[in-house]
Amino acid sequence: MTTTFQENKTCSVFLDTNVIIDALTMRDYDYLPSRQIWRHILSGKVTGYICSKQITDIYYIFRKYFNNESLIRQNIKNIIDSFEVLSFTKGDALACLKSEMKDFEDAVLCEVAKINMIPLVITNNIAHFDGAKIMVLTPKQFLEMHSLE
Repeated sequence: MTTTFQENKTCSVFLDTNVIIDALTMRDYDYLPSRQIWRHILSGKVTGYICSKQITDIYYIFRKYFNNESLIRQNIKNIIDSFEVLSFTKGDALACLKSEMKDFEDAVLCEVAKINMIPLVITNNIAHFDGAKIMVLTPKQFLEMHSLE
């Protein structure tokens, strides 16, 4: 059964770094679903979460796309204003080391999402989340599942 936002006013999602990067840089040919999710976060239909660790990763990646420190910092500020930013702790790191997931960075995202009771992670690299103990969807799958455009 498809859930619509008339039935479920808001939902919580954890966004992988690649979704945020794609939305802001349009680097992937299929960046529109990532941008649409961000739009739904800004409208309040979706509550978006990221991990504090992702902010430094995004800053580093933005340096490859933008040759303007002011623009990079403004984009980081927009991210911080748009998303709930969750902590990454020593306990989270230790739990990730025990994870069945091969990709440590993605295990971090799953662990932080699980600890904070966020039901799913949205990513453009589902294969990296093999062994995740949480629901993982692409941006397009998420939009279709929730009847969002």
